[in-house]
Amino acid sequence: MIAHFGFKKTPFEKTISESELLETYDMKEALARFEYLKKSRGIMLITGDPGMGKTCILRKIVKSLNPQNYQHCYTPHATISRREFYRQLSFLFNLPEKSSKTILYHQLQQGINDICKNQGKIPCIILDECHLMDDATLEELVLLTNFEMDSKVPFIILLVGFNELREKLKRRRHEALNQRVTFRYHMEGLSLENTKSFIEHRLKIVGRSDPLFEDKAYEIIHALAMGVPRKIDSICYQSLLLGAAQGANKINADLVHKAVGGM
Repeated sequence: MIAHFGFKKTPFEKTISESELLETYDMKEALARFEYLKKSRGIMLITGDPGMGKTCILRKIVKSLNPQNYQHCYTPHATISRREFYRQLSFLFNLPEKSSKTILYHQLQQGINDICKNQGKIPCIILDECHLMDDATLEELVLLTNFEMDSKVPFIILLVGFNELREKLKRRRHEALNQRVTFRYHMEGLSLENTKSFIEHRLKIVGRSDPLFEDKAYEIIHALAMGVPRKIDSICYQSLLLGAAQGANKINADLVHKAVGGM
């Protein structure tokens, strides 16, 4: 496939650098809200279906945090107990490991205060896969944000997960946490125009700047993938494999249909 279409490397790979990521509408909107959050601090909620590009947004966010001004910690492990949750955050902030949840909680608050007041940095806690968090652990986030009698929260928390997380926060049990969310962004996926730009961008990265997919093929890909970037990557990759096998110079709608049928 690489030689047939004149690519420099395999297209539509998962491994792509931050500098090569296309800033889609979803990414621009989420990053814009995060820039406001950096000024106000507090909690931001990012939700979306699997494959929408939440991880790409997080990579961009981490890249934007100047280590002289921010200290971030990222954890993808949401299915843990409340005590393990505090132990994990303490470990990520290089704090001593304690056994008691109460001691861990107070240690973490003191550690965050030390980072803010003595080190002059803003802690940024990134919690991924939060739709898997149990209710008790989510409730701990309310306690964690209770700094100095509910005055300005001195750090940033990013809650990231599937659509279920957004619905879970609407429950009466989580009203206190829901009220503390400063900014929200729900990812809707790529439009047809964005899908075309996304595909062309991914091809340009591997050395193909001239048109390779026909207009009707873009429409089919967008419809089948429902605007989900990960699905678009997969459909395009399979279409290119089939196209190369059949000696095609361009990818048309028929090739896309056949490629998807074989997935």
